[in-house]
Amino acid sequence: MKRLILGILLALPAVCQAGVVSGRVCDSNGIGIGGVPVSDGYEIVTTAYDGRYSIDTKKKLGLLFISTPSGYEPATCHGNRPDFWRLLTTPADEPETVDFALRKVDDSRFAFLALADNQISNRGGDVNCFTSTTVPDVNATVGELRSEGYEPFLILLGDQSHDRFWKDYRYGLPQAYSDIERMNARVYSVMGNHDHDPTATNDIDAGAEWRRFIGPEYYSFDKGGVHFVVLDDEEIVENGPSLSQDGECVYKNKVRKAELEWLAKDLALVDKSTPVVLAMHAPLLAAPGMEEEFRLVNGARLASLLAEFDTVEVISGHTHVSYAAQNGNIHETNYGAVCGSWWLNARIDLGNDNNICRDGTPSGYAVWTRTPEGFSNYFKGTGLDRSKQMRAYDLNCVEIDNAELTESFLPGRKKTNEVLVNVWSYGPGWKVEMFERGKPLKVERVRSQDPLFLMSCSVPYIAKGKKLTGTVRPLFSWHMFKAKASKANSPVDIKVTDREGRVYTRRLERPQPMTLDM
Repeated sequence: MKRLILGILLALPAVCQAGVVSGRVCDSNGIGIGGVPVSDGYEIVTTAYDGRYSIDTKKKLGLLFISTPSGYEPATCHGNRPDFWRLLTTPADEPETVDFALRKVDDSRFAFLALADNQISNRGGDVNCFTSTTVPDVNATVGELRSEGYEPFLILLGDQSHDRFWKDYRYGLPQAYSDIERMNARVYSVMGNHDHDPTATNDIDAGAEWRRFIGPEYYSFDKGGVHFVVLDDEEIVENGPSLSQDGECVYKNKVRKAELEWLAKDLALVDKSTPVVLAMHAPLLAAPGMEEEFRLVNGARLASLLAEFDTVEVISGHTHVSYAAQNGNIHETNYGAVCGSWWLNARIDLGNDNNICRDGTPSGYAVWTRTPEGFSNYFKGTGLDRSKQMRAYDLNCVEIDNAELTESFLPGRKKTNEVLVNVWSYGPGWKVEMFERGKPLKVERVRSQDPLFLMSCSVPYIAKGKKLTGTVRPLFSWHMFKAKASKANSPVDIKVTDREGRVYTRRLERPQPMTLDM
């Protein structure tokens, strides 16, 4: 990837100045690597031709990190977390030496998996469900990708843990990552709101535990000519613990000012024809049906920093639902949660093990591949074949007798031979078609609840005498599609085409009873 090198540093003098951190970035043979960005989270310098650098830093974040260039990766890992950062160990006014070691790799073809909201907390059976379902599924996909010539890595899109339960269940970031290390690939992490220290009274202190154990809250790296940026877009409110009603961090969906200033400096080093992948926790772009343009408080400012780039792919989580959006050069995919509805069916016996989100998206993750021809990606449901990209309902057979939960599927309503299809990855460039005995049906995009979530989670939860809470309340989404058949017993063929031109088909034999294993 082309980089606009702002300046080449001269070799360092024998004696370091006070307050200056210096060192070298070398390959596995000890040869210095020039042009590598080095940052303290505020300033960025680039290494000289011999890999040497020197940065004057106040050490406010207590660490230093590099932006790994294409063709290299950190030579070592802590667990499965690449060592592209170092904790600083001396006071701000004292000199320090920090070196980084990289090794050469061929990353002209690469792959990564994006996982949103693992949110494991050791309450109920959530950790066991994660390690017995998500982990083996991810490892199987990683193995398949390696057999195809890729070396995959993982991007975790935030909320690896749950701040509310760090103390009560003795399960914080170190414990969560001990289970994340069961996944057989290198891990790059996004910080979520539930990964902040809930006892801290300001944003910097709330990230101290993360920085000590996981690394910087924001950083960048290059792979195969693609520039990856990881941002922390959850700003913790001052004096949050006194405002919290439930022991969780109080936050705004916002990128803090100093972070945006760092990002401007980072992007100034990148050629504007370079593809950019931006990984964040909270989404940048609004979901379909929302009036606002951005979901971040300062989303417009963030978008302006990306405006000069040809292609920007944003990947995010936080919402526990799925949607995709486009705004100019920015395309965003907001992924449903690995934990579904907060591991509800693992924590409470509801008579089924359907781990799905409140919009009906199955627990799962995204799979991205990159070749010289470009990106390709798809969403893979945990335990499902990659071809499973929809769920179809014969609405003549869907009856949910609970007006508190839904008015759309009540018994006694007029049945009109409608078919409802949930296409959870639907977004710009997708197309949904339905046919009855070869004849095209009129397909309408609708805002609807998902019947399987209602029957798997909400209905049995209430049947146990529990009060309906936000984590169990079904959501309406816009990745739902309806068509009306002429008869109640005719099959309906469904054809879904994604934005890459891949086609997914399903025949819905009717009548089709509603079951929990759809």
